[in-house]
Amino acid sequence: MGAELGAPMTAWRDERGMTLIEVLIAITILVVGILALMNSVTAGYLSVVFSGGQSTATEVGRQLFEQLRNQPFNAGPATGSDSPAPGVTRSWTIATVGATPSPNGLARITLTVTWPSGSGATQSTTFETLRAQCAGNC
Repeated sequence: MGAELGAPMTAWRDERGMTLIEVLIAITILVVGILALMNSVTAGYLSVVFSGGQSTATEVGRQLFEQLRNQPFNAGPATGSDSPAPGVTRSWTIATVGATPSPNGLARITLTVTWPSGSGATQSTTFETLRAQCAGNC
């Protein structure tokens, strides 16, 4: 009975810990996991920067788009541009569509908003609508 109890104790005492190969494999797996996590964080950051710029551009674009649609009818041609926020540029054109005489005039309003993206390049979005001349009680 004494020999049976002593055998597991000697086997436990013979273990010397992890080998160098096991440590290197564990470190390699840990480094690969950390690099994958860092790549995800970087991609997430760029997505947030891009969507923040896109939200700002859409907001300032819609503001000007509403102003252009609600001003007195001018079949154009008219163009303009401004910079409502740092790095954001808006440019617009109002052009006559077809040969429709007054009071049935039709104009196309095109607005392009450009903003910087997170990678140093620029992005842009374009809004476009038609505006009819209102004759009578509109």
